[in-house]
Amino acid sequence: MTVHASVIVWLSLFATLATSHASGQTGSEPSPMETFANGRGVHTTWSRELARWERANNRMVITALVLESDTPTVRKIHGVKIELSSPNDNERIYLDEQALERTRAALHAISDMVGASEVPGDHSCMGAMQFTDKYDWPWNKYHELNVDYCGGQKNAALYLSARGRRPSFPFTGKRPNDLAEILAAATEQLKQH
Repeated sequence: MTVHASVIVWLSLFATLATSHASGQTGSEPSPMETFANGRGVHTTWSRELARWERANNRMVITALVLESDTPTVRKIHGVKIELSSPNDNERIYLDEQALERTRAALHAISDMVGASEVPGDHSCMGAMQFTDKYDWPWNKYHELNVDYCGGQKNAALYLSARGRRPSFPFTGKRPNDLAEILAAATEQLKQH
């Protein structure tokens, strides 16, 4: 009986530690591109604003950019900067090429889950496994983009937020594929630089 009790206590402790480990780190570290962007001697060698959305008091600006360091071993990173703002909050999120592709795949997954109806349904939200902290993804610790798609035909909205942070910034009338197309355009632009 004591062996069973010990195993149960051990498993409970392990589950608690694993959960707190995964959720405790969600969005707590700058992404690799954000770390690089804020580094010493880093400058933008190319940039282009690709999209600007404004709904109610929320704004999103996506800029494709190439960052380069002035260090002896020159290093370049390609990606996007996503600026989210409202009168009370703002977020600046950087996605390198790997995070960009992961985010595009997640947006397509949300669209696939919604299917032909093109909306999640009244009082419903859809997200993708790449955006949830239920999984112990290595990228969960990074300050990157999270997306949820919520609502019915009349009020569907794309909710954008920084991983592990509140608030979210809703964009009524926007769909996951709208954002995926912008990220695809960014990928194409970045290949040329």
